[in-house]
This record gives sequence, C-alpha cells and structure tokens, in this order.
Amino acid sequence: MTTYEDSAGSFDDVKVFSSDSAHTTVRASAREAWEYRGFISYMTKRDLRTTYTRSYLGWMWSLLNPIAEVAIYSFIFGVLLNVSRTVPDAPNGFNSFAHFLISGIAIFGFFRTVSAKILNNFMATVRLRRKLYFPPVAAALSTGLSTMVEASILIGVVVAFFAVWGHISIHAVVLIPASLFAACMGLGVGLALSVVNSKYKDIGYLYAIALRLGFYLLPIIWPVQQAAGRFGSFPWIEPIVTSNPLAKVIGFGRDGILFMRWPPLIDWVYLSVVSVAILIAGWAIFARSSADVAEGL
Repeated sequence: MTTYEDSAGSFDDVKVFSSDSAHTTVRASAREAWEYRGFISYMTKRDLRTTYTRSYLGWMWSLLNPIAEVAIYSFIFGVLLNVSRTVPDAPNGFNSFAHFLISGIAIFGFFRTVSAKILNNFMATVRLRRKLYFPPVAAALSTGLSTMVEASILIGVVVAFFAVWGHISIHAVVLIPASLFAACMGLGVGLALSVVNSKYKDIGYLYAIALRLGFYLLPIIWPVQQAAGRFGSFPWIEPIVTSNPLAKVIGFGRDGILFMRWPPLIDWVYLSVVSVAILIAGWAIFARSSADVAEGL
C-alpha cells in the first residue's frame, strides 16, 4: 500500500501492484470499488478540474452548449417548422416550445453524456492501470460522477428558465429522480458497450449515430401523443418509440417541471426497477469481461 498526493489532496491505501483478477460478479466488483472510494473521489475531482482547462470561458461552456442547442432547435422546429403548435398546454395555458424542448434535452443529456463518456473510458485507462492498479470500474464510476456534476448544472438552468416565466412549482423536484434514472441507464449502457468498444472500435462510431437518431425518435422535440397512428404498416414500432425507458423518463421529468404534477406511481416503480436493472446488467457484463479485455490490449 502507498499514499499518493497531488495539488488536489491525497488518497490513502491504493495498491501499486496487483494482478487483474477477474471479478465475475457485480457484488465483488462493487465491493472493491467501495474499497477504492478515495481513489474514485480523487479521480472525480481531477476530471472536474481538467474538464475546461485552456479555455477562456471555462465552466461557462457547460451552460452555453445546452443553451445554444435549445436556441437552435427552438428556431428550427418551433419557428421554421411550427412544431410548437403541437405542444400540449401546461396548466394556466402555458404553451412554450422552448420550455418543452429544454425539459427533454436536460433529461436525455444525462443519459447521453454519461453513456458516451464511459464508452471511451475503458480504453483510456488501460495504460494507466498497467502502472498503478485500481479496479477497472473505478475510472468509469469517476467519469460518471464528474459527468453528472457537469450535467446537473443544466438542471439548475432549466429550473431558472421556468422560474423566469413564472411557471414553477414544488413538482419541479421530480427532475432530480428523473436525472438519476437517466444517469443509471447511461452508466449501465456505457459499461456494457465500453468492453465491446475496446475490441471493436466501430461500436463507438455506431453508438454516436444511434444517439443522434435517438434524439429524433424520442419525444424530445415532439410530444409523445403525436406518434399515435403515424407508423402506418409498422404499428409495432410505436410502442418501441413511445414506451421505452428513455421516453418514459423524459415524460416523467416533464410531468413535474412542465405539467406541474406528480408522475403516476406506476412510473416511479417502472423507472426505479428498469434503471437499476440496466445498471446491474451493464455492470455485470463489464465485471465479467473487463479483465480479459485488458489482457488482450
């Protein structure tokens, strides 16, 4: 055991040399990750410090990027294509496509950024792990945590955006569990795909395309009611598009922040079970495959 220290502080009891034993269960992998919680905390803080290094605006980019995204989509879909006419009215006759859009982007953003960053994380840490042992999942967890901190800033922007227009209530707290559900799904998907991406780099490129496609297939820029009867000879596609976990969690968040109501109990149960199941499944795939993949790289 030894102690490492840098400008951010120190963390203790980190093994320098260790064989990469294959942790075939989620429990064993999670137990070791807990033992390395100090290391995970250090890596998370380091990621947050270096995210916007050599940038004049720094952390302002975490606000400017989503704001620019909302402005662009609001103009294209809300002004040029008049999608805003189909947005369902919220209480008090509130009808704003920009607010409808940003509430969807904020939730989807948790899934998108967490899964995409973790997808490429495993390859990036293989060389480091040959010099300093730490559990393979530790780096993924630290990346997930730092990404969640960055993405959570947008949640504050969303709440402020609604508050400025006077459309806010206690139901807005639903954004917190909605974000956690989306982050759990993103972590599970990212862990599962990261080991496959280590063998086949095409996975990363295909996943980037899938995320772009998902942005339009999910009810982010259009209300879920609009999908009814739109699939013609392929009616089986409709429930896939409208009832998948990501569509559910986007609607879950909108119930609170936009429609100012508590989501149905069945949605709480469904998303709790599904998000945890996706996380455990992805972690199980990662725990069983990461050691073998690392040896082959």
